[in-house]
Amino acid sequence: MKKIRVYAIHLVLFIITLLTTMMVGAELVSTKMWFAWMYTWPEGISLEDIQLPLSDLVKGIPYSFSFLAFLTFHEFGHYFMAVYHRVKSSLPYYIPIYIPLPILNIGSFGAVIRLKQIPDSTRKYFDIGIAGPLAGFVISILLLVYGFSHLPDINEYVLNIHPEYQEIEPFCGLPTDEQMRTYMEGGEGRQAYYIGNSLLFEFLKQTIPSDPTQVPSHFELMHYPFLFVGYITLFFTALNLLPIGQLDGGHIIYGMFGRKISGYVSRLSVLVLLFIGGTGFANFQEFSESYFSISLYLLFLYYVSKHLLGSSERIQVAALALSIFAVQLLLKWNFPDLVPNLIWLIYAFLVVRVIGLDHPPAMREHKVNQPRQILGWLTILIFILCFTPEPILVIGG
Repeated sequence: MKKIRVYAIHLVLFIITLLTTMMVGAELVSTKMWFAWMYTWPEGISLEDIQLPLSDLVKGIPYSFSFLAFLTFHEFGHYFMAVYHRVKSSLPYYIPIYIPLPILNIGSFGAVIRLKQIPDSTRKYFDIGIAGPLAGFVISILLLVYGFSHLPDINEYVLNIHPEYQEIEPFCGLPTDEQMRTYMEGGEGRQAYYIGNSLLFEFLKQTIPSDPTQVPSHFELMHYPFLFVGYITLFFTALNLLPIGQLDGGHIIYGMFGRKISGYVSRLSVLVLLFIGGTGFANFQEFSESYFSISLYLLFLYYVSKHLLGSSERIQVAALALSIFAVQLLLKWNFPDLVPNLIWLIYAFLVVRVIGLDHPPAMREHKVNQPRQILGWLTILIFILCFTPEPILVIGG
């Protein structure tokens, strides 16, 4: 009976995630919402113009199936490797999410498996950690190859989603990235999402399409299910491969270099996240307007620094926090266009508070053999190719 109840939980979470990703997918290929009735819209826009009908749920299937394919291959990569090494593990728990607000939803926070016993060797940690990202990475590549080789006519497709582009005077048709950015930044209340880039995504974008003129703007990528899912799953792969603690990347670095070096690399990685995400806060030119947020940021740096040092010595912790802030001040002074990126600050907080910086020791610690070292370096290369410091930007608003 207990087993049936556990399997039911897995199944229900999968079905709910299937539903939330279909809902998101349907919204992304239109300009309509499921919960439009909750809001008051400007005069001239009727509820029928913005409310998604239930029959449109099927439009979310390409996005949903693509996203779930990635999550399933990634997590079952971990699961089957755990089974191979006879390490007891749960089936994947899918994590659905849908926020009924006019924001960019993605439908899921991913999926996780739970190891029911600790792997007793470095090799098992390494194998279980590396199997998921490699399996998921293959799905991401297949999605992008298919998406870039089956591009619809860009004018017909995008203008069908955004017919208003033809009526906006600066556009009078399909806008360029520059036109869109200028328009969004030039009017109060205007807002658009700019999907970021990575080395691998850019390479595939430049090499696969037979007609480069059909490649969509990064402002429109979220309307292309295979391309958008391919992009965000490359980002999720890089996120999992961050060489920190018990993340997949942490398992890999632990297996390749040992626990001591993996601890140093983990702390260095958190410092990098702080600089990517927080340098924009170090702005004394606007201190009178933002002293409260700067003060909160300094407290945040103090909290993270305490975990980085593993020390309760206030002077040492404060010295590290102020040193980080001082370097960020210099960077902001020389590169004034740098802005905060809360994604990386939130992730840095999760790392030190939840995930942990240090990899737990295995009963039998050893560096993995040469074939696994080669695989490890391959995943480091994959991380570099998939990583993007600015995954999604909000322009205007």
